[in-house]
Amino acid sequence: MGGDFLAAVTERQRQRLLDLGKHVDHAAGTTLLNQGDPTPPVLILRSGFVKALRAAQGGTPPMIVDLLGAGDVLGVEDCLARRSSHLSFVATKPVRALEIPQNAFHGFLDDDKQAMALIAVDLAVRLRLRNVALGFATAKVRSRLTAYLTRLQALYGIPGDSGVVIDVGLNHADLASAIGASAASVNAEMAKLKNEGFLTTGYKTIHVKKRLREDGPPLSPSPAARPRRIPQMRIGRRIAMG
Repeated sequence: MGGDFLAAVTERQRQRLLDLGKHVDHAAGTTLLNQGDPTPPVLILRSGFVKALRAAQGGTPPMIVDLLGAGDVLGVEDCLARRSSHLSFVATKPVRALEIPQNAFHGFLDDDKQAMALIAVDLAVRLRLRNVALGFATAKVRSRLTAYLTRLQALYGIPGDSGVVIDVGLNHADLASAIGASAASVNAEMAKLKNEGFLTTGYKTIHVKKRLREDGPPLSPSPAARPRRIPQMRIGRRIAMG
């Protein structure tokens, strides 16, 4: 979701959601929902990161279509359509989620037009971002990769004195899946970016040391903005690459 849903609703609405659901903890690598699960619950992420995957056909490898973090709502499209899950969700970092049965969340939205409006805005932002991403589909691997890394930096990067750290639990194979490229080509481009001094990598972490794209966000926030972490910039942050 493009904002922290539980923070955006009123205290009464928040308490009702808490009463409707239960908190569930998931270790990194755990599948929260599978594509095709009937009547999947709605999940409101309280902490951690989750990659959303979709397989085009049965037996084909899934592609990462989104990455979601604390405050985001998973499965709301399926809830509104009253359909089976059209995505799989896998934790890339340890996750705590508020799990609400699909029918209960649908009833909550039926009774509360303000909450429905927040969900509608989120769906519009997600659709816009996915359309922006499609604009890079025919670009070279390097352009697709730097655009995706720049988006991760804007959404989830943690700024420091010597650059920005992206620590969302994705490896090179995940990056390849997210941009529709081969793992070998992504490995090669990541090696070039490291050799050129743009970034360094650790275990599922990326330290961006130089600006990857001219249209990307600056690596160092202004002194007044420094105390605020980029991941807290909710609605505005998700349209950073739009």
